[in-house]
Formats: sequence, C-alpha cells, structure tokens
Amino acid sequence: MSEDTQRVSIHGRVFQKISIDDRIYLAPIANDDREEDRLTTQHAILSRLFGGTLISPGIRLRDPQKILDCGYGGGDWCVEFAEEYEDCEVTGVDIFPMLVADQPDNLTLCGYNLNDRLRDPEVFQSRAYDLIHSRFLSQGIKSNRWTSYIHDMRLLLRPGGWVQLVEYYPLIQSDSGRLTDQAAVRRWWQSYEASMRRLNRDPRIGRRLKDILTQDGYRDVVVEVQHLPIGGWHSDPIKAEIGRDSVVMIGELLESLGIWPFTADLGWTAAQFDYLMREIRAELQNLELKLYMDM
Repeated sequence: MSEDTQRVSIHGRVFQKISIDDRIYLAPIANDDREEDRLTTQHAILSRLFGGTLISPGIRLRDPQKILDCGYGGGDWCVEFAEEYEDCEVTGVDIFPMLVADQPDNLTLCGYNLNDRLRDPEVFQSRAYDLIHSRFLSQGIKSNRWTSYIHDMRLLLRPGGWVQLVEYYPLIQSDSGRLTDQAAVRRWWQSYEASMRRLNRDPRIGRRLKDILTQDGYRDVVVEVQHLPIGGWHSDPIKAEIGRDSVVMIGELLESLGIWPFTADLGWTAAQFDYLMREIRAELQNLELKLYMDM
C-alpha cells in the first residue's frame, strides 16, 4: 500500500493517514462507507438543484476535448461527465487517489495535493483544458493558497476555456428568522469556523471567489448563489422534495466536516461531539425553522 492510500480510523471514520499527519484534508475520505454514500447523495441532490446539469447553463461548452476535475472525491461528477462526453479526455485529481467502479475508458484518476502548484507535467497540461471543475475544497485548500490555485487553473485553460467552482457556505440560515445563536447548528458553525481559521482554512471562501477570479484576469465571471433547502418547507414542490432529501445528507456533511476539527483541534471528546450532532439532526428536521444552506 502506497503512502497516499494508507488510511487511519478516527472515532469510527476513515481518514487518509498522510492528510491527517500533514494537516492536508481534514474530513473522512470517500473510502469511508458513510462518506461515500453522502457524496453520492450530495451529487444527486446538487444535480437536481442545478436543473439536472453537470455544468452551469452560462458555460458555453461545445465538443470538449479535455476536462480536469479537481477534488473528484467519490468520482460521481467526473464519471458522469466522462460517460456523457465519450470523446472527451477527462482527468480527475484528488488527495486520496481512490479508484471507482466501472471507470470509463476516457477517465484518468490520480492522486495530487492541490495545495501544491498545478505544474506537474505528468499530471497537468498547460493551456489544454476546455473546462476545469472544482467542488467543495474549502476543507483541504489552505487560505493562502486560493489566489495561486485560481491562477494555476487559468494557466491550464485553453483560450476560451471555462472554470466552474462550487463551494458550500456552511453557516445554516433560517428563512423564518427563528434560528438563534444558541441553536445547535449555530454553535457548530461558531466552533467550526474558529477551528478552520486556526488551521489556515477559509470556510467562507465561496464569497471571495468572484474577487479572486476577477483580480486574476478571468472574464465573464458570474456568481450563482443557490439556497439548498433543508426539510420539505419550501413552497416550490421541487425544492420541497430536494429539501426533504437533503436533511440526512446535511447532517452527515456537518459530521464529516466537524469530527476531526472538533475533537483533534478544539479538544472536544467524541461523546461531546456526538451529543451536538444529535441536537443538530433534531433541528434539521424542524420545519418551522425553514433552514437552508447557501452554495
């Protein structure tokens, strides 16, 4: 077993050993059964939330030849893209190089630490990609790396190529205004954000991406903020159904994001974190709160 694929169990969850030892990626990997299920559910929910498409409608992508997926996780997005565009060469990189079942012939997967510059010629090709996809990396990308990460991607794009970035803003909010700072989800956020700042991570990075992209010279930068409802409270029946399906997934997300920072960095016991998660899961089912999360 190579160093990249060595794993370690922490409070019953599976992490990449080198990520924990070197403080690279601070959440369970897709090799963890619960995380693999969550990632698959997350991908399906986001696909529905974004109208069943893999890319934003504003991206004018015709006959793509090369695509790069940064942080492929369980491989749901890059596998689906490779299956839809069979003549396109798709490359997925992730800190944990997990193989996926029924991998398409036009998909290549490899391990890479995205905190390093995207300049390895054995992995990346300069000015070659029609689209670079980057999703949910705030737990892994260091705060002071984002500017150079965005710049590195621009140098990999072919002329006229596109970048699509998606990030959670994991501060759960209330459409009814009934959520107080004493709520469990707010207490989770206050502790989580404090830990992320200590660990050189920015959980609010989604709100900074437009400025970083614009300052680096990207053109046609568009920000789309989606409210992911949590629970079936929404008046739109489609979003209400998405909300009902998101309750369990969001609970799993907050546990995955928080279990290592809370216990290893903030010094909580596993029992204290489990108790907070029970409070959170109860709140997520409270329709009167009309909860949602921005992305």
